[in-house]
Amino acid sequence: MTRPLIILTLLLLNCCTNNNSKKALEKSADTTKSDNPKGSNWSFDKIEGSKLVFKGGQTFETELFELEFIGQVPVENKAPFLIFSGRDCDGCDANIAIYIHSPSDGKLEVENGQNRYQYPGTERDFETDSVLSVSRAFYGQVLENINGFIWYENKSLEKGKIDHIVYLFRINNGSIKDSIYKDNGRLKETIKLLEKGLCKEIKGREYKSEP
Repeated sequence: MTRPLIILTLLLLNCCTNNNSKKALEKSADTTKSDNPKGSNWSFDKIEGSKLVFKGGQTFETELFELEFIGQVPVENKAPFLIFSGRDCDGCDANIAIYIHSPSDGKLEVENGQNRYQYPGTERDFETDSVLSVSRAFYGQVLENINGFIWYENKSLEKGKIDHIVYLFRINNGSIKDSIYKDNGRLKETIKLLEKGLCKEIKGREYKSEP
């Protein structure tokens, strides 16, 4: 009777080990699935206070006031770069600004004007009402073989001169690399991509400069 008892004990131990291994593998698979933003549904649904809510069940807390969702740019192996606007304080003189952030990169720091981009459109001096700058912004494939975000700004200088500046934010390996150029016809290239539906334009606003 001793030998069958030993065999039975070994079979039970083997069964328990296999079940535990299976559960561990299932748990690992579940964790990978829930932490894999690439397979998640980041289709925008609604805004709840300062939070962006998506149809796949994901949410992102922005801590902004007057929050509006603008769009997104997909990225491989992480959550997309979300584009939204808002104000980092309630009842203050700060202008509505643009924010770009992937939830995979953790919390977005917005205190004291961090990580904000000037809204495209026409900016006027809050005292004289004169035009300070006129800009346009796009996201998606903004230049040939370049995905990201681009701002074209015509900035008013002294004596009626205008400076034409391009701010490019290129998505490279899941992060954003920024560059500044003098505009030498890049806007025409972006407009062609816009007409092909490869990028989108952020609708501009008219606003006053901050005091």
